[in-house]
Amino acid sequence: MRRPGASWSTARTRVLALAALAIVRLCACHASGGPNAIQRENALPASEAWQFWRGGDRVADDAGGQIKGYASATSVDHGETITFHVSVTPPQSYTIEIYRIGWYGGAGGRLLTTLGALAGTHQPDCPIDATTGLIACEWAASAEVQVPESWTTGVYLAVLRNAEHFASVVPFVVRDDAHPPALLYQQSVTTYQAYNLYPDDHLTGKSLYGSSYGPPTISGGTRAVAVSFDRPYAGDGAGDFLKWEVHFIRWLERAGYDVGYSTDLDTHQHGEQLRASKAFLVVGHDEYWSREMFDAVEAARDGGVHLGFFGANAAFWQVRFSPSASGARDRIMTCYKDAQLDPVQGPTTTVNWRSPPVDRPEQRLIGVQYSDVIAGGISGAYADYVVVSSASWVYADTGFTNGSVVHGILGYETDRFHPEFPAPTAIQGSHVFLSASSFSNFAGQPARSTASIYQAPSGAWVFAAGTIGWSLALDDFLDRTVADPRIQRTTANLLDAFTRG
Repeated sequence: MRRPGASWSTARTRVLALAALAIVRLCACHASGGPNAIQRENALPASEAWQFWRGGDRVADDAGGQIKGYASATSVDHGETITFHVSVTPPQSYTIEIYRIGWYGGAGGRLLTTLGALAGTHQPDCPIDATTGLIACEWAASAEVQVPESWTTGVYLAVLRNAEHFASVVPFVVRDDAHPPALLYQQSVTTYQAYNLYPDDHLTGKSLYGSSYGPPTISGGTRAVAVSFDRPYAGDGAGDFLKWEVHFIRWLERAGYDVGYSTDLDTHQHGEQLRASKAFLVVGHDEYWSREMFDAVEAARDGGVHLGFFGANAAFWQVRFSPSASGARDRIMTCYKDAQLDPVQGPTTTVNWRSPPVDRPEQRLIGVQYSDVIAGGISGAYADYVVVSSASWVYADTGFTNGSVVHGILGYETDRFHPEFPAPTAIQGSHVFLSASSFSNFAGQPARSTASIYQAPSGAWVFAAGTIGWSLALDDFLDRTVADPRIQRTTANLLDAFTRG
């Protein structure tokens, strides 16, 4: 695939090579025409070259480290600077192409700028804390970009490509704090990091899971109890973005909704900003939440902000954040997963939200909560979503009847209503179950999943899909997708109600 270059009459790019540091400054410039910024953005020239794996490039691997990188922040606002830390093995020239991800006529991306060719260096191995298992890289800065006003809020991918045509990506979000959108989308970066096994070399990589390598930690096994954003995501570098989120974003922007983007860390740091939007969207797999996040989302609901949980397993583990060794804010995420191990006891102990001593079951916020993994786990066949309460306004104009089936979108993790835990506080009669799906779980036992909706006393509606795979029915892209116009209509019904009443 030819990789198009960028030629912009409205933007000025300047690259200064200072040792290994390239600095880019772009002027502020505004698109014009069209009803909203997302529609204007998606009418601009598109590129498929962000899908580097389809263009003849090889995916860099963690063991070889051909080209890997991470960013200084999970999100940046206009005028702020994002720094990329890149390691190239063996040392050779490389480029950084920055794409915004959206619909763009199906191409899915737009090239904003290209940095380089830059002189790549091999950065040092990342030290491991023997007690906690924390892996935090101390790589020198390689390139910086100051984000101009012309860059529309969105999820961006920085594609790193070396001279030998190995490539990986670094995801980040561009916010627009000055212009609150109708819909605020939260990228699930805490869950990306919790599962991040970098370096996935079968020797040293550690995540918050037992699949970690290397010697035991304070957890009693190989898993870490703390992970750092100062390291690449394993494999292609995209975290979980291409598994469940890209499909939702492509559909959302194709439909032209007024949407802005943020990450978990933005909700943690500035949760009050949720109140400026009409609805807050949690998509795919957003398992790891801090107390500040939970409090902010709960307060938004109680202030009348609608919530859309288009996934499952949300707000399952509580986490805490702390600064990096250099003092950068909230770069380390801690989750002991065991109250007896955690030195902090009380409302911020890092256990399941529903467990002591926290005792804040997520069902009271979401309407349902995590229950099961499908048979075969993440790589297994997804099960079928089965409709109930088809007369609900959520299903208007879909053609659904009770018992209607949407094939292959239930998984890999699922939620259901747990009667042993408190239900959400809802306007009488508004808490409705929208699906009743049966499947075999990872242990081979019968299990079930429930989607739900309720209306809080504030008037806010709260929808929960009950499955991580909901977005796979929205857009035909990559593997597993089974785009279904009935789920597309259901999603539109919800977002239209959220934005227009």
